[in-house]
This record gives sequence, structure tokens and C-alpha cells, in this order.
Amino acid sequence: MSDNQTVSFQSTEISWSRPLRFWLLIAFDIPSIICSLFILDHLLSSRTLRHDLHNHTIIILLLLVLVFQLTDIPLYLDFILKGRVEPQTPSRCLIWWLVDLGFYNTAAIVLAWASIERHILIFHIQWLSSKRQCFFFHYIPLVILLMYATIYYTVLIFFPPCKQTYDYTLPVCSATPCYLLDPALGIWEMGVHGCLCTLIIAFFNITLLIRVVLHQKRSRRIFHWKKYRKMISQLLLISMLYLLFNLPIMIIWMARNCGLLADVGVEEQFVAFFLTYWVMLLLPMVSLFSLPHLKKNLMRLVCNRKTQQAIVFPLKITPNAAPDVHNTMKHTK
Repeated sequence: MSDNQTVSFQSTEISWSRPLRFWLLIAFDIPSIICSLFILDHLLSSRTLRHDLHNHTIIILLLLVLVFQLTDIPLYLDFILKGRVEPQTPSRCLIWWLVDLGFYNTAAIVLAWASIERHILIFHIQWLSSKRQCFFFHYIPLVILLMYATIYYTVLIFFPPCKQTYDYTLPVCSATPCYLLDPALGIWEMGVHGCLCTLIIAFFNITLLIRVVLHQKRSRRIFHWKKYRKMISQLLLISMLYLLFNLPIMIIWMARNCGLLADVGVEEQFVAFFLTYWVMLLLPMVSLFSLPHLKKNLMRLVCNRKTQQAIVFPLKITPNAAPDVHNTMKHTK
């Protein structure tokens, strides 16, 4: 990224009004938090669901999303209400950067691995037939990726090889830690954590669909579609959500590196970055939609609550306990 592009990105805010952004975020954040808590409670309270391998990446994603919803969104709302970052301390910006950049990109890394692992869980389940194989092919990759992301973002945000600058007049303190301005680290961040993860998610989800269709047509064995339908649809919906909001950013970034002028597509870039909030806001709802039995339980719970509130208990009035109409009329005036 050139110096002109950097300055333009750091000194400008999205043209959407702050009240509009405030109500958009709060309207989605509250139901999204409720949805995250409901799904996590459902997955973690059931021993069977908790031990299902395909649920582990979903649980990790929902935990990352929940922290994001409870930290990043409230900080953004507080910025809009006060008109600046308050209190104006480096620690506030560093924590905001860690959640906004670190947790978001960690979720992308986990989703990229989930896209690869779905092929193993559906077509190569024999690789996970023993505890030893399950340890090496399932748990170790997840642990390594989470440790890598934790160390990477903790070191580069809290102990960077450069001097941090904080702009308290912009959301997320301008969302530009100094390591992003380093040529090598900036390319690694956008190229690997951004473009590569996006390509992996797109490629492995498309090939998953192709393999499922080909397997149904060519294999003599019956493909247990009902068994894998939830597993496939769950990942596809979440991946489509991620790709929908991240592909525009990747396209703009690649265009800039191929020579796109700094003043072209600036507003579009700001809008694209702001809309990525909806990856984290809509992910719990998409997960709920891919779990039909859980969705039915939630609807049943809501309906039962409404039914209980709608019940009218008959009031028996005895002659001795008749209300004083005169006093009642006086109090209601």
C-alpha cells in the first residue's frame, strides 16, 4: 500500500452518518448476542453435541464472535455517542485493535481450516477412527492455528517493531496498527490472513459441493445425505456469509496492488470495511438457521412464553368483596 493510500485511509471516516451506524449496529448486536448465548448453551450443555468433532470449530467461532459482540461493538457505539475515543489512552486502542483485527482474522483462519476439515469428516472419516489419529488430524491443527493467531496478534499489537500512533477522532483509533504499514507484515496480513483464507474458504466449499454431487452419481454405495446434510449446510452458509462481505475488500486490495489509483474506490473501501461487522453479527443467526431442531426449540420457547403472557385468569368477585365503584372512579380520574 502506498503512502498516499495510507494517509487517505487513516484520515477519513465512512460517509454514513453516525446515528445511522449506531442504530444499525445496536439493532443487530442485541439479538445476535442472545442468539450466540443460546447456541453455545445448547452445544456445550449436551455431552453428545459437545463431543461431535464438527461442532468444535463452530463453538470456537461462536466464542470469538461473542467476545467481538461484547467488546468491539460497544466500543464503537461508545465512540459514536461521545464523538471520539474516550478515555484517550493507548491501552483502549490496543485492546480495540486486538479484538477488531485479531479476533476477526482468527475467526477467518478457523473457518478456513473448517472448510478443509469438512472434507476429512465426510469423505475420509477413517483418518479419525482412533484417538491417536483424532488427536493429530483434528485437535493439533486447531491448537496450532489458535496459538499462532494469539501469539501473532498479541506480539504485533502490544509489542510491535515500530512506533504506534493513535487517532482518537476515528473509529477503532483509525484501525491501523503500525505493523500494517510495514511492507512485509502488511502483505502477510492482507495476503495470507485476508486473501489466502478467502481463497481457501471459497475453493474448499466449492469442491465440497462438487464432491458430494459426484459421489452421489458415481458411487454404488448410498451416500448418507441426511447424516451429513447439517454438517455441509452449516459450513456452506457461514462460508457464504464470510465471502459475501470479504470478497469486495480482497478485490479492492488486489486492485490497489496492481496499480489502482489511491483516490479511486476510497468510499467503497470504507463501506466494505464497515459491512464486515455483519459477518460477526449474522454468524450466530446463520448457525441457528442451519440447526433446524435448535431453531424449533427456540420458536417453541418463544411461543410458550407468549402463550403464558396471554393467559387471562378469571377473577371471582364475591358480594362481600365487591369493589368500591365510587372510590375506583375517583382514583382513575
